[in-house]
Amino acid sequence: MLEKKIALLTSVTFNNIGNGFIDLGAEAALMKALPLNAELFKVSSNANFAATMGQMFMLKENPIINWLWVHTMQRAAKKLHDRSYKTVKTQNIFSMASMVKCDYFIIPGCVLTVPFFTIYGDLIKRKAEQGSKIIFLGASGNFYTEYEVKFVSEYLRKLRPYAIMTRDILAYKYYANFTKNSYNGIDNVFFVNLLNLPQIDTDLTPYVVLNIEEPKHYRIKEELKNIFKEKNIVYSYHKPFPYTKVSKLVKNGVIVSDNPMDYLLLYRNASEVYSDRVHACIPTLAFGNKARLFSNSPRIALFENAKIPDVRERLVSIEGLKEMQDKQIAFLASLLQ
Repeated sequence: MLEKKIALLTSVTFNNIGNGFIDLGAEAALMKALPLNAELFKVSSNANFAATMGQMFMLKENPIINWLWVHTMQRAAKKLHDRSYKTVKTQNIFSMASMVKCDYFIIPGCVLTVPFFTIYGDLIKRKAEQGSKIIFLGASGNFYTEYEVKFVSEYLRKLRPYAIMTRDILAYKYYANFTKNSYNGIDNVFFVNLLNLPQIDTDLTPYVVLNIEEPKHYRIKEELKNIFKEKNIVYSYHKPFPYTKVSKLVKNGVIVSDNPMDYLLLYRNASEVYSDRVHACIPTLAFGNKARLFSNSPRIALFENAKIPDVRERLVSIEGLKEMQDKQIAFLASLLQ
């Protein structure tokens, strides 16, 4: 029997290491779901991102513009973010992702968005034309504004992907009808415990992790520092670029790395994690530890799908994860037969 070739499109991580967690979790789930006559390989999305977003990111990383965005413009993110992509021109880029032939092309993460289809729309169309079956795995939107939903719906209506597996109920509500195979499940990062990272001792064990990055949460960070002043505290930061910023952080004892596994090992062995980032809390919970989220992000829906909606109110752990994983893996396996 001929082997099926399954390609996993991996994301860029320099602007958010959590994207690497998504890739690793998706890979772990796929390895459990693979039929015996299938091979999995990974291809990067970096070429399209760099070609399309290079100038925009040069502006965004400018210290003055970055300060304005964080302190003022971010309040209008829902209105400004997606519409800013009208100025971005999709690039037809030659890359490994574009040239390889595969039976299935797996796209994980927050990809049912204006930015994703602006940057990668031509690539995904090309893969479908090559005969690849497109599967969105653990996928969601950004803000679910009227503009975003209309934009994404138009792409999906033309693409008609083989399957859409969502990580929140809104993505399922808006986009499930654009495929014959839909599933409302959990975020890919809930599968990182399948990587079987070891439980280890450190110089600071037991320790608490504070991953509070938003300037608006400064007071929360200071309160937590005071609460845990008698405990060992480890600070982490999820953006390993630019090095001018990273240099200052690491010199002050903050964990910053270009390797997602460093963070996963950190959260695997933490007693508790407090963060304003969804993807500091989710791996912690997947490893069986406790976490609390300080965020008003729409991504709270990822926790609701995993039956832990109160993660913002208190320190929580997750129950029934294996059952949720098994159901999602079984559905994924049925697609790959």
